[in-house]
This record gives sequence, C-alpha cells and structure tokens, in this order.
Amino acid sequence: MPRRHKTSSLSILSIVLLCISIIGIWYLYKKYVIEKKQRQLLLSLEEQLNEANSYGACLVDFSRYFAYYDEQQYCKNFEALRKSIVPNYERLGLDLRLEDAIRTFIATYDSIIAIRKDYNDAFVKKESAAYRYLFDSLEEYPLSDDQIEAVIRDEDNNLIIAGAGTGKTTTISAKTAYILEKGLAKPEELLIISFTKNAVREMKERCIKFCKDIPGVENLDVRTFNSYGYLVKRHCSNDEMHLAFKGDEEAAKACLQEIFDELFLTDTDFQRKAVNFLAFFNRPERDEFKFETKDDYLKYEQSFKNVTLDGKTVSSKEEMQIGNFFCLFGINYEYEKHFPLAPEDRNADFGSYHPDFFLTDYDIWHEHFGIDREGNVPDWFATKHPYPSAKAYYTAGMQWKRYIHHKTGSKLIETYSYENKEGSLINNLKKRLLELGVTLNPQKPEDILPMVKQSAYYEDFINLMHTFLGLMKSNAKTPETIVSKMGDRRLSVFLDVFKPVYRAYEGRLRGASAVDFNDMVNQAALHIGQGDFTRPYKYILVDEFQDMSLGRYELLKSLKKQNPGIKLYAVGDDWQSIFRFTGSDISIITEFEKHFGFTSMTPILRTYRFNEEILQVSSNYIQKNPSQIRKTLFSDRKAEAKSFAFIGSEVAGSREAHQEAKGLAIRSVLEEVNGLNTKAKVFLIGRYHHNKPQGFTTLQKEFPDLKIEYYTAHRCKGMTCDYAILLDVNSGTLGFPSEMADDPLLNYLLHEGDGFDNAEERRVFYVAITRARHKNFILYNTLSPSKFLAEIMNEPDTAESLAAKCPECSGRLVERKGPYSTFMGCSNYPHCNYKKAKSSSVTVKV
Repeated sequence: MPRRHKTSSLSILSIVLLCISIIGIWYLYKKYVIEKKQRQLLLSLEEQLNEANSYGACLVDFSRYFAYYDEQQYCKNFEALRKSIVPNYERLGLDLRLEDAIRTFIATYDSIIAIRKDYNDAFVKKESAAYRYLFDSLEEYPLSDDQIEAVIRDEDNNLIIAGAGTGKTTTISAKTAYILEKGLAKPEELLIISFTKNAVREMKERCIKFCKDIPGVENLDVRTFNSYGYLVKRHCSNDEMHLAFKGDEEAAKACLQEIFDELFLTDTDFQRKAVNFLAFFNRPERDEFKFETKDDYLKYEQSFKNVTLDGKTVSSKEEMQIGNFFCLFGINYEYEKHFPLAPEDRNADFGSYHPDFFLTDYDIWHEHFGIDREGNVPDWFATKHPYPSAKAYYTAGMQWKRYIHHKTGSKLIETYSYENKEGSLINNLKKRLLELGVTLNPQKPEDILPMVKQSAYYEDFINLMHTFLGLMKSNAKTPETIVSKMGDRRLSVFLDVFKPVYRAYEGRLRGASAVDFNDMVNQAALHIGQGDFTRPYKYILVDEFQDMSLGRYELLKSLKKQNPGIKLYAVGDDWQSIFRFTGSDISIITEFEKHFGFTSMTPILRTYRFNEEILQVSSNYIQKNPSQIRKTLFSDRKAEAKSFAFIGSEVAGSREAHQEAKGLAIRSVLEEVNGLNTKAKVFLIGRYHHNKPQGFTTLQKEFPDLKIEYYTAHRCKGMTCDYAILLDVNSGTLGFPSEMADDPLLNYLLHEGDGFDNAEERRVFYVAITRARHKNFILYNTLSPSKFLAEIMNEPDTAESLAAKCPECSGRLVERKGPYSTFMGCSNYPHCNYKKAKSSSVTVKV
C-alpha cells in the first residue's frame, strides 16, 4: 500500500475516533446533568413521598373501610407525584431512606385496586370479630355472616340484595347501630328512608332499640320519600305549604271527579271529548283476529263490562259503542229483538233470528258484522257442516239475513268490524242513519252526566285518571311530553280529556298553596340540586330499594351530587319488585352501578322465614327469568311435611258456583290447619280484592282460634304467616298471572320491563308463595289452571286430559244437570251454549 494512502486512512480513523470520543463525553455529561436534575427533583419530593406514604398507610390501618371514593381521592392527589418518579431511579445514587419511600409509594400507587380489595376483605374479618359483641346482642339470634358483611362493607354505594325473609329491616337497623357505635357519623348525619308509614315506624323502633345506649339516637331522621319531600318543600317555600288532601288518595280522586263533573257541565268542548272517550274508547282496543281460540276471546271479554250508557248489556265492545251512539243521540232501540220468520224462511243452520239492534221509532233493523275488508272472519269463529270454513259459514249467515230483509221489505243497515279498526264506524253509522231519515237529537250535558256517572266505566275512568296523574308526575313528565306510539287514537282521545282536568287540578293546588306526594319528591330534588336545602348527611340508607321510581331516584341523585362523599346504602330484592303500576323501575336496582357509580353488592342469602322446600321451589321458579339477579338462598329450616298442596276444583258456570266451590275448598284447608296448629296465622291471598271469598267474616268466626286475614298479593309483601292459601290461581285476563294488570294507556308512563313473559306477574306470584313459614295451599280451577302451576307442581296437571274440549270455543266440557237429564255443557256458558248428551266414555271430575 502506498505510504500516502496509508497516512490518509489513519487520519480519517483518528477523526472518527475523536468524534466518537466527543459524542461520548457529551452524552456522559448530558446524562450526568439529567441524573443530577432527577436526583434533585426526587430529593425535593421527599416530603411529598412521605406524605403520600403516610396517607396510604392511613387508608389501610384497619381503622375504617377503604372506599372507592378514598381510592379515587388518593390517586387524584398523588397522580402528579407518580408521574414525577422516573424509571430506574435506583441508579441515581439516592440514600436508602429515600429509595425505600419511593419504592413504597410506587408499590402502593400502582397496585391500589388490588390493595383495596385485599384490605377490605381482611377488614371485614377483623371488624366482624371486633364488633361481635354488637352483632350478637341486637336480636334474640346473632346476625348471620352475610348480614355482618353487609353491615361492615362501607362503600360509596352499597347494594344489599336481601332475599325474602332474610331480614332487611334488621340489616338496615344493624348498619345504623354500627355507624353510630363506630363513630362514623352522628345520628343527625343519617337519613333513613322507607316507602310506607308502617315501615318507617317499624324501622325507627328497631333502630332506637339497637342504639339505645347511644346519645342523641332519638334525632335519627327516619322518613318516607313523601315525608322527606314535604320537609324540603316547606323549608324552601316562601309561602306556607299544605299537604294536598291531607295525603288521602280517595280525597284526591274525589277532587278529580268534582273537576270532571264541573267541566262536563260548563265546557261544551270538554263534554264532547269526555263523552267520546267514555262512550267509544273506554275499553282498550283488541283485534278479534289476534285470538287463537274462542275460549281465549271469551276469557278476555269476561274481564270487561259491555254495558251501554243506558244500562243494556251487549255482546262486544263494538256493539256497546253502537248502543252508546243511539243513546247519546236520542234514538230508541231494542237489543236483539226477535225477528219473526215465515216457516219457509227458517234455516236450521242459523236458528231463530235476532238482529243486533232494532230502531223502534223508525222500523229499522241494524246488523253489525264481524268481518274485515276482505270478508274474512277470525279463525276461531265456528263453522257447521257442510260449510268448509268459518268464513263460508259466516258469509252464508250474512246472505241469509240480507235475503230475509229483502223478502220482507224491512229496512236494514249494516256496519262492519273493519270500520271500527279504521276509525270510521260511528261516522259511517251516522251517515247511513241520516240517509234513512233518522233524526239525531243530541242529549243535553245535564242529561248525559247522570248516565255517565251511573255507567259501568265511570269509576274505572276516574281511577285511570288518578293513576295516570300519579305516574306522570313520578316520572317528571307533563301531558305535552307524552308521545303516542304509532298514532294511538285512544291515547289521543284520553289526553283530550285528561289535559283540562290536569290543568284545573294544578290550579286548585296552587290556589290552596298545596303540594301532592309526587310534587313533594320532584320539587325537593330540584331545590336540593339548586342548593336551596342542605343537610350534613354522611349516610343515606334506603329500604325496599326495588320499588324505586324515577322521581325518587332523582331525589337521591341530587343529595349525592350536593355532597359527593355521602354514602348510599340500599337494601332491596329485585325478585320482589312488584309495583311497576305505581312507577317503580326495576332497572334502577338491576342496573344499580350504571345509575350510581362504583358499587359494592352484598347478597344476604339466609332466609329465616320459610323452609328448604318453599325456598327451593320459589327460587327455581323466579330465576327462570334470566334478567333477575342470580342468588342462591338457603334455609336452616327443614320441611317437616310437603310444603305445597295443589287443590283443584272443576267448576264452571255462574259466579255463585265458583264462590261455592272456593268456599268448600277454603274450609277444608282451614280444618287441616286447625288440626296442625290451633293458634296459626293464616293468610288468604288473592291477585285482586275481588278474589276475597264471600262470607269471609263467617270463616273467621267458624275458626276463632286461627288468625285469618285476607290480602292481595301486593298488600302482603313484607308480611309473614304460618300457612298461606292462594285463591283463584287460574288463567284468564283477570287470573294469575293477570293478562291485563293495567290499562295499556299507563304503559306510556311505565318502565318497559325486561321483556320476559309475565315478568312482573311472575314476581307477584313469587311474593305470594314466600309468605308462609310452613305450607302453601294453592286453589285453582282444573278447567283453567294458571300457567305458573305447571312450573311448580311436582306432578303433571291432568285437567287437560280429563276434560274434553268444547268444539265451538275450545273451552272445557263439564257435566251439568238440566230439568230432564244430565248433559255435557261448555265451561264458558252462558257465552257459549254448546251442549251434548252425556257419554259413558267421558269421565269428568265433579
């Protein structure tokens, strides 16, 4: 290699090495500078680190529960400090004391979630032992481990899922005692809320008993939501406030009735709209074509009173509307008047002829045909040989009737079911009457009002307005915010009547400086949210939380917003959420954390009320709805005998026959109970008030030592008896489950539910079968048993196989005695007149 080239290469290498050296020196210097700054920064943070470690140590020193709010505050306070700690801080040459402080802080901050969980689990165990003296002394029996854990856990939001008979009141009262005993709050810093006056009274008595040695316990604030709302409203109002109607719901209904009557007589437009609803829209719409069998249709119809304003009982809603029209326009008529037929016109297929209406002053006959625009009839309509279908049979009947009127020269007008569906029935009827020269004489308001008030639907209408008003307010809505779904004509007509009544009602409240229950809650939430009312609450404890409505939820939310550190302690059971018709929204408990934020959910699983068999049957039954919160209750009580008795009676016909059969079955059960325990408490439980047996007082006198009471399934919630007798557990619109628990108009104001079939009714039935300590006696009609029975009976129900079907309506054929013989008749009599001679091959229970 030439010397010059070699020298050049060495020069280049030297320059490269020099550059590398310079960069290395610069890097080391830069690193030194950075590390010096980092070391100085960490040295300057030593006090903050010690503060953070001290703060963290206090959170886990077993002096109190480590709540999520505390965790969030810790993370917020020291977030900047954590960001200041550089990776590999150990290389900075810090003294060991500072390194230990950093290491402790990082270990705590980075694992705070796991630390909090482990600590709280340990805290519950440690606290259970420390306060055992308290938990064992509150009641005759010590609190269960579940109850103790539910009491000690002290999260920002606590949801205690307490099954039937597990001791909800005891748990809240024990929580109150624990809070005061431990010094977590003073008595005046607690707000305890329940839903009824009786529950509040019991809660306060229990709390004072549990806290008898704590000074100031008499200052505990135990209230209903309504009472608390009234307190806030009085405090924030410049005017003296009064409780509307002194809290009497019947007085509130009477006020609505008075307003309705006054508007009816003084406001022509209101009178027209009110008559429109009561005469033509008082019943919910139900398409006859949607029923699968005539039996289904008849059971549905039996729950309504098809009675015209002038007191005539007719066969259907549409006929009732037609009769009401005649009544309102002064047209005299007879219903189903016999039309005499010449011998040659008689037809065995159709029997004697009774047209629907006869206008007596005009010799006009009127037929209302149940067909759609294509002439179709519901599938369940009957047919006869030789007609191939129900449509063919019905069409032949229509043609025969038209022929009769054509031959005799009588006047006939026709209307059709499809006209009602299209909303043109009454207008078309009016047009056809006018074409035949019928004079329409609208009745005067003062003549119509007495008819309206005496009608079968007036009381139901006032109750509907009262319920609608309460639900609307509890959901913080106004009539203007209620939107019709798919053009619901009935809602629109109802709101035309409701709006002026509502405005007059509100005017009366303002004039009297009064507030009703729903106003109290809604306006209280508003005042608290605006800061008009403040209290130093540290805890809010709520009983029966499954009954929470939107308005009450807003009240709680406003209290929590006012004081973010306040703790909510909610006790309830979603399995017993049965007050949807009063506005309760089950999603507030099933989606609790979504509504309130981070939540500790603690189940209380030991029931003290009933035995293992009742527990197993009822739990399996209610949890068939997957939307219910899953839990596994247990009971220490062993079943000494079978805990369910299913008592079926085969009965059809009149109400009196049903009452007689029910009375015999009840007496039989009471005799059995009397033989088991002469001092037993017995509940008779029905779905409705009308299920109460006739002669109930006589039953009480016949068994004077037994404590016999009647309750609806809703009313008995929270109560306990020795034996329960469930009445009329049958299918049908007003059966159990009720297929129409409320007017569909209320659905515009109610929570939609979880979509599971009969979800609310399932919970109502669960409540009914979990009242008894020892045994449930379930009475039902074998001809129409409730669908719920098949789910809880150990043996299959054989009623279907024992009773033959009616060929005309799919009801059941039962044995009846006539004046000359015994025969088989339909269970839907008198709505279905099918009968046949008794056959020796058919065996039916009597």
